[in-house]
Amino acid sequence: MTFISGIPLYNVWFGHRLKGACPDTTHLRRIRALKSIASAMVQLDRFSFRTGGRLLFGNDSNPSHIGSMRRVDHKAMLDRWFVHKDPDDDPIYIECAASSDPKAYYTFMLDIHPERNKVPRGLAMLLRQLISWISEPSSIDPFVLAHPDFDIQNFIVSEEGELRGIIDWDGIAAVPRTLGNERYPGWLTRDWDPAMYGYNESMEHGVEPEGVWEDSPESLAYYRGIYDDIMARHRMERRGSEANLCRMSLITENLAIAVDDPRCRSAILRKMVQEIWAVAERGGQQPDFTDLADMFAESNVDVVVMESLHRAFNTLLSKKGL
Repeated sequence: MTFISGIPLYNVWFGHRLKGACPDTTHLRRIRALKSIASAMVQLDRFSFRTGGRLLFGNDSNPSHIGSMRRVDHKAMLDRWFVHKDPDDDPIYIECAASSDPKAYYTFMLDIHPERNKVPRGLAMLLRQLISWISEPSSIDPFVLAHPDFDIQNFIVSEEGELRGIIDWDGIAAVPRTLGNERYPGWLTRDWDPAMYGYNESMEHGVEPEGVWEDSPESLAYYRGIYDDIMARHRMERRGSEANLCRMSLITENLAIAVDDPRCRSAILRKMVQEIWAVAERGGQQPDFTDLADMFAESNVDVVVMESLHRAFNTLLSKKGL
Protein backbone atom coordinates (compact mmCIF):
# COMPACT_ATOMS: atom_id res chain seq x y z
CA MET A 1 0.00 0.00 0.00
CA THR A 2 3.00 2.31 0.34
CA PHE A 3 3.09 2.38 -3.47
CA ILE A 4 -0.53 3.58 -3.78
CA SER A 5 -1.28 7.26 -3.32
CA GLY A 6 -4.81 7.52 -2.00
CA ILE A 7 -7.22 6.87 0.86
CA PRO A 8 -9.65 4.04 1.66
CA LEU A 9 -12.92 4.29 -0.25
CA TYR A 10 -14.83 4.06 3.04
CA ASN A 11 -13.49 7.52 3.97
CA VAL A 12 -14.80 9.01 0.72
CA TRP A 13 -18.05 7.02 0.54
CA PHE A 14 -19.03 8.30 3.97
CA GLY A 15 -17.26 11.65 3.64
CA HIS A 16 -20.44 13.49 4.64
CA ARG A 17 -20.37 11.53 7.91
CA LEU A 18 -16.63 11.42 8.62
CA LYS A 19 -15.28 14.66 7.18
CA GLY A 20 -18.23 17.00 7.01
CA ALA A 21 -18.33 16.94 3.22
CA CYS A 22 -21.40 18.29 1.45
CA PRO A 23 -23.81 15.41 0.69
CA ASP A 24 -23.94 16.46 -2.98
CA THR A 25 -20.15 16.32 -3.15
CA THR A 26 -20.15 12.87 -1.54
CA HIS A 27 -22.73 11.73 -4.09
CA LEU A 28 -20.57 12.85 -7.03
CA ARG A 29 -17.53 11.15 -5.52
CA ARG A 30 -19.50 7.94 -5.04
CA ILE A 31 -20.54 7.95 -8.70
CA ARG A 32 -16.96 8.57 -9.77
CA ALA A 33 -15.77 5.68 -7.62
CA LEU A 34 -18.41 3.29 -8.97
CA LYS A 35 -17.57 4.19 -12.57
CA SER A 36 -13.84 3.60 -12.12
CA ILE A 37 -14.37 0.40 -10.12
CA ALA A 38 -16.71 -1.01 -12.77
CA SER A 39 -14.14 -0.17 -15.46
CA ALA A 40 -11.51 -2.09 -13.50
CA MET A 41 -13.74 -5.10 -12.87
CA VAL A 42 -14.75 -5.56 -16.52
CA GLN A 43 -11.08 -5.94 -17.43
CA LEU A 44 -11.16 -9.32 -15.69
CA ASP A 45 -13.44 -10.49 -18.50
CA ARG A 46 -10.39 -11.45 -20.55
CA PHE A 47 -9.57 -14.16 -18.00
CA SER A 48 -12.39 -16.64 -18.60
CA PHE A 49 -12.31 -20.43 -18.32
CA ARG A 50 -14.34 -23.59 -18.82
CA THR A 51 -13.34 -24.79 -15.35
CA GLY A 52 -13.50 -23.04 -12.01
CA GLY A 53 -10.66 -22.98 -9.50
CA ARG A 54 -7.24 -21.49 -8.88
CA LEU A 55 -4.98 -20.47 -11.74
CA LEU A 56 -1.75 -22.47 -11.89
CA PHE A 57 1.31 -21.32 -13.80
CA GLY A 58 4.00 -23.13 -15.75
CA ASN A 59 7.75 -22.56 -15.74
CA ASP A 60 7.30 -19.84 -18.37
CA SER A 61 5.07 -17.90 -15.91
CA ASN A 62 2.06 -18.31 -18.18
CA PRO A 63 -1.20 -19.88 -16.95
CA SER A 64 -1.01 -23.63 -17.50
CA HIS A 65 -4.22 -25.06 -16.00
CA ILE A 66 -6.83 -24.75 -13.25
CA GLY A 67 -6.29 -26.42 -9.87
CA SER A 68 -8.09 -26.67 -6.56
CA MET A 69 -8.78 -23.48 -4.65
CA ARG A 70 -8.68 -22.67 -0.95
CA ARG A 71 -11.91 -21.54 0.74
CA VAL A 72 -12.68 -20.41 4.28
CA ASP A 73 -14.65 -23.05 6.21
CA HIS A 74 -16.98 -20.95 8.37
CA LYS A 75 -18.84 -24.00 9.69
CA ALA A 76 -15.61 -25.55 10.96
CA MET A 77 -14.70 -22.27 12.65
CA LEU A 78 -18.09 -22.09 14.37
CA ASP A 79 -17.70 -25.69 15.56
CA ARG A 80 -14.26 -24.86 16.90
CA TRP A 81 -15.68 -22.01 18.99
CA PHE A 82 -19.01 -23.41 20.15
CA VAL A 83 -18.56 -27.18 20.08
CA HIS A 84 -14.87 -27.62 20.91
CA LYS A 85 -14.65 -24.43 23.03
CA ASP A 86 -11.42 -23.40 21.30
CA PRO A 87 -11.11 -19.56 21.21
CA ASP A 88 -8.58 -19.57 18.35
CA ASP A 89 -9.85 -17.18 15.66
CA ASP A 90 -7.41 -18.04 12.85
CA PRO A 91 -9.22 -18.93 9.62
CA ILE A 92 -9.78 -22.59 8.81
CA TYR A 93 -9.37 -23.38 5.14
CA ILE A 94 -10.53 -26.28 3.01
CA GLU A 95 -9.51 -27.30 -0.51
CA CYS A 96 -12.22 -27.11 -3.16
CA ALA A 97 -11.45 -29.21 -6.23
CA ALA A 98 -11.53 -27.69 -9.70
CA SER A 99 -14.87 -28.27 -11.41
CA SER A 100 -16.63 -27.48 -14.67
CA ASP A 101 -20.01 -27.30 -12.90
CA PRO A 102 -20.88 -23.79 -11.62
CA LYS A 103 -23.50 -25.23 -9.26
CA ALA A 104 -20.84 -27.37 -7.57
CA TYR A 105 -19.08 -24.14 -6.56
CA TYR A 106 -22.28 -22.84 -4.95
CA THR A 107 -23.14 -26.00 -3.03
CA PHE A 108 -19.64 -27.10 -1.99
CA MET A 109 -20.07 -26.21 1.70
CA LEU A 110 -23.51 -27.84 1.83
CA ASP A 111 -21.92 -31.02 0.49
CA ILE A 112 -19.06 -30.88 3.01
CA HIS A 113 -21.31 -30.18 5.99
CA PRO A 114 -24.67 -32.00 5.50
CA GLU A 115 -27.38 -30.94 7.95
CA ARG A 116 -29.08 -33.62 10.05
CA ASN A 117 -31.57 -31.69 12.16
CA LYS A 118 -34.95 -30.91 10.63
CA VAL A 119 -34.95 -27.10 10.33
CA PRO A 120 -31.30 -26.69 9.19
CA ARG A 121 -31.86 -29.55 6.73
CA GLY A 122 -34.94 -27.81 5.34
CA LEU A 123 -33.03 -24.56 4.90
CA ALA A 124 -30.22 -26.39 3.11
CA MET A 125 -32.71 -28.06 0.79
CA LEU A 126 -34.40 -24.74 0.05
CA LEU A 127 -31.00 -23.25 -0.72
CA ARG A 128 -30.15 -26.06 -3.12
CA GLN A 129 -33.48 -25.62 -4.89
CA LEU A 130 -33.03 -21.88 -5.39
CA ILE A 131 -29.46 -22.35 -6.60
CA SER A 132 -30.59 -25.00 -9.10
CA TRP A 133 -32.85 -22.37 -10.70
CA ILE A 134 -30.04 -19.87 -11.32
CA SER A 135 -29.54 -19.59 -15.07
CA GLU A 136 -25.84 -19.63 -16.00
CA PRO A 137 -24.88 -17.89 -19.28
CA SER A 138 -24.40 -20.41 -22.08
CA SER A 139 -22.70 -18.44 -24.86
CA ILE A 140 -19.50 -17.61 -22.95
CA ASP A 141 -17.08 -19.45 -20.67
CA PRO A 142 -18.92 -20.22 -17.41
CA PHE A 143 -16.05 -19.13 -15.10
CA VAL A 144 -14.17 -15.85 -14.81
CA LEU A 145 -11.61 -14.29 -12.49
CA ALA A 146 -13.17 -12.07 -9.83
CA HIS A 147 -11.87 -10.18 -6.83
CA PRO A 148 -12.06 -12.58 -3.85
CA ASP A 149 -13.17 -9.89 -1.36
CA PHE A 150 -15.12 -7.27 -3.30
CA ASP A 151 -15.71 -5.03 -0.31
CA ILE A 152 -15.15 -1.37 0.46
CA GLN A 153 -11.97 -1.75 2.54
CA ASN A 154 -10.03 -3.06 -0.46
CA PHE A 155 -10.39 -0.03 -2.72
CA ILE A 156 -8.01 2.93 -2.57
CA VAL A 157 -9.22 6.15 -4.20
CA SER A 158 -8.31 9.81 -4.53
CA GLU A 159 -10.06 12.48 -2.46
CA GLU A 160 -12.43 12.89 -5.40
CA GLY A 161 -13.25 9.18 -5.59
CA GLU A 162 -11.11 8.18 -8.56
CA LEU A 163 -9.79 4.62 -8.21
CA ARG A 164 -6.07 4.45 -7.44
CA GLY A 165 -5.59 0.83 -6.46
CA ILE A 166 -7.22 -2.45 -5.42
CA ILE A 167 -5.69 -4.57 -2.66
CA ASP A 168 -6.18 -8.01 -1.06
CA TRP A 169 -6.15 -10.28 -4.09
CA ASP A 170 -5.10 -13.28 -2.02
CA GLY A 171 -7.15 -16.33 -3.02
CA ILE A 172 -8.26 -15.06 -6.41
CA ALA A 173 -9.82 -17.81 -8.52
CA ALA A 174 -12.07 -18.46 -11.49
CA VAL A 175 -15.63 -18.49 -10.14
CA PRO A 176 -19.07 -18.86 -11.77
CA ARG A 177 -20.06 -15.91 -13.96
CA THR A 178 -23.11 -15.37 -11.79
CA LEU A 179 -20.71 -14.62 -8.89
CA GLY A 180 -18.01 -13.10 -11.06
CA ASN A 181 -16.50 -9.79 -12.04
CA GLU A 182 -19.82 -8.15 -13.02
CA ARG A 183 -21.44 -8.60 -9.61
CA TYR A 184 -22.38 -5.70 -7.36
CA PRO A 185 -19.74 -4.44 -4.92
CA GLY A 186 -20.33 -6.01 -1.53
CA TRP A 187 -21.09 -2.73 0.22
CA LEU A 188 -24.10 -2.19 -2.08
CA THR A 189 -25.85 -5.44 -1.12
CA ARG A 190 -25.53 -5.43 2.65
CA ASP A 191 -29.26 -4.95 3.25
CA TRP A 192 -29.94 -8.42 1.81
CA ASP A 193 -27.71 -9.99 4.49
CA PRO A 194 -29.69 -8.95 7.58
CA ALA A 195 -27.44 -10.78 10.07
CA MET A 196 -24.50 -8.54 9.07
CA TYR A 197 -26.32 -5.32 8.13
CA GLY A 198 -25.97 -2.73 10.89
CA TYR A 199 -28.06 0.17 9.57
CA ASN A 200 -30.06 2.25 12.02
CA GLU A 201 -32.28 5.21 11.15
CA SER A 202 -30.44 7.31 13.73
CA MET A 203 -27.49 7.34 11.32
CA GLU A 204 -29.53 9.63 9.07
CA HIS A 205 -29.43 12.18 11.89
CA GLY A 206 -25.67 11.92 12.31
CA VAL A 207 -25.69 9.59 15.32
CA GLU A 208 -22.33 7.83 15.18
CA PRO A 209 -22.62 4.02 15.17
CA GLU A 210 -20.66 1.69 17.42
CA GLY A 211 -19.41 -0.10 14.32
CA VAL A 212 -19.24 1.19 10.77
CA TRP A 213 -21.48 3.64 8.96
CA GLU A 214 -24.16 2.07 6.77
CA ASP A 215 -26.41 3.31 3.98
CA SER A 216 -30.18 2.95 4.20
CA PRO A 217 -31.91 0.25 2.12
CA GLU A 218 -33.29 2.98 -0.15
CA SER A 219 -29.83 4.46 -0.70
CA LEU A 220 -28.31 1.04 -1.42
CA ALA A 221 -31.05 0.28 -3.98
CA TYR A 222 -30.39 3.67 -5.61
CA TYR A 223 -26.66 3.09 -6.00
CA ARG A 224 -27.24 -0.48 -7.16
CA GLY A 225 -29.31 1.03 -9.95
CA ILE A 226 -26.45 3.32 -10.89
CA TYR A 227 -23.88 0.52 -10.87
CA ASP A 228 -26.23 -1.71 -12.87
CA ASP A 229 -26.54 1.02 -15.53
CA ILE A 230 -22.75 1.43 -15.66
CA MET A 231 -22.27 -2.30 -16.11
CA ALA A 232 -25.01 -2.42 -18.75
CA ARG A 233 -23.09 0.08 -20.87
CA HIS A 234 -19.93 -1.98 -20.55
CA ARG A 235 -21.86 -5.13 -21.41
CA MET A 236 -23.28 -3.64 -24.60
CA GLU A 237 -19.81 -2.51 -25.68
CA ARG A 238 -18.35 -5.97 -25.14
CA ARG A 239 -20.81 -8.63 -26.18
CA GLY A 240 -24.32 -7.37 -26.75
CA SER A 241 -27.40 -8.89 -25.17
CA GLU A 242 -26.07 -11.34 -22.58
CA ALA A 243 -27.88 -11.90 -19.28
CA ASN A 244 -27.68 -9.10 -16.73
CA LEU A 245 -25.21 -10.76 -14.37
CA CYS A 246 -24.87 -7.60 -12.33
CA ARG A 247 -28.56 -7.40 -11.46
CA MET A 248 -28.71 -11.15 -10.78
CA SER A 249 -25.80 -10.91 -8.36
CA LEU A 250 -27.93 -9.31 -5.64
CA ILE A 251 -29.60 -12.72 -5.40
CA THR A 252 -26.75 -15.04 -6.36
CA GLU A 253 -24.15 -13.46 -4.09
CA ASN A 254 -26.42 -13.62 -1.06
CA LEU A 255 -27.35 -17.23 -1.78
CA ALA A 256 -23.63 -18.02 -1.89
CA ILE A 257 -23.15 -16.25 1.47
CA ALA A 258 -26.06 -18.23 2.93
CA VAL A 259 -24.37 -21.46 1.86
CA ASP A 260 -20.90 -20.56 3.10
CA ASP A 261 -21.76 -18.89 6.43
CA PRO A 262 -24.36 -20.62 8.66
CA ARG A 263 -24.62 -17.46 10.78
CA CYS A 264 -26.24 -15.66 7.85
CA ARG A 265 -28.28 -18.49 6.35
CA SER A 266 -31.61 -18.18 8.10
CA ALA A 267 -31.81 -14.37 7.86
CA ILE A 268 -30.86 -14.31 4.18
CA LEU A 269 -33.36 -17.01 3.27
CA ARG A 270 -36.12 -15.31 5.25
CA LYS A 271 -35.42 -12.08 3.36
CA MET A 272 -35.23 -13.99 0.06
CA VAL A 273 -38.55 -15.76 0.57
CA GLN A 274 -40.25 -12.48 1.51
CA GLU A 275 -38.97 -10.85 -1.67
CA ILE A 276 -39.89 -13.88 -3.79
CA TRP A 277 -43.49 -13.85 -2.62
CA ALA A 278 -43.62 -10.06 -3.02
CA VAL A 279 -43.12 -10.45 -6.78
CA ALA A 280 -45.24 -13.59 -7.13
CA GLU A 281 -48.47 -13.56 -9.08
CA ARG A 282 -51.45 -13.15 -6.78
CA GLY A 283 -53.43 -16.22 -5.89
CA GLY A 284 -52.41 -19.69 -4.82
CA GLN A 285 -50.78 -20.83 -1.63
CA GLN A 286 -47.78 -18.84 -0.45
CA PRO A 287 -46.36 -20.42 2.72
CA ASP A 288 -44.23 -18.25 4.96
CA PHE A 289 -40.54 -18.86 5.50
CA THR A 290 -40.96 -21.28 8.43
CA ASP A 291 -43.62 -23.37 6.73
CA LEU A 292 -41.60 -23.52 3.52
CA ALA A 293 -38.51 -24.75 5.40
CA ASP A 294 -40.62 -27.44 7.07
CA MET A 295 -42.04 -28.52 3.70
CA PHE A 296 -38.56 -28.94 2.25
CA ALA A 297 -37.32 -30.79 5.34
CA GLU A 298 -40.20 -33.25 4.99
CA SER A 299 -39.86 -33.42 1.17
CA ASN A 300 -43.48 -32.37 1.06
CA VAL A 301 -43.57 -29.24 -1.09
CA ASP A 302 -46.84 -29.00 -3.01
CA VAL A 303 -46.45 -28.90 -6.79
CA VAL A 304 -48.39 -25.63 -7.03
CA VAL A 305 -46.18 -24.05 -4.36
CA MET A 306 -43.01 -25.23 -6.13
CA GLU A 307 -44.16 -23.86 -9.48
CA SER A 308 -45.13 -20.53 -7.94
CA LEU A 309 -41.81 -20.36 -6.08
CA HIS A 310 -39.91 -21.11 -9.30
CA ARG A 311 -41.73 -18.47 -11.37
CA ALA A 312 -41.38 -15.79 -8.70
CA PHE A 313 -37.69 -16.59 -8.15
CA ASN A 314 -37.02 -16.16 -11.88
CA THR A 315 -38.85 -12.83 -11.75
CA LEU A 316 -36.78 -11.75 -8.76
CA LEU A 317 -33.52 -12.58 -10.55
CA SER A 318 -34.29 -10.14 -13.33
CA LYS A 319 -36.29 -7.51 -11.45
CA LYS A 320 -35.02 -3.97 -11.76
CA GLY A 321 -34.97 -1.58 -8.84
CA LEU A 322 -34.19 -4.03 -6.02
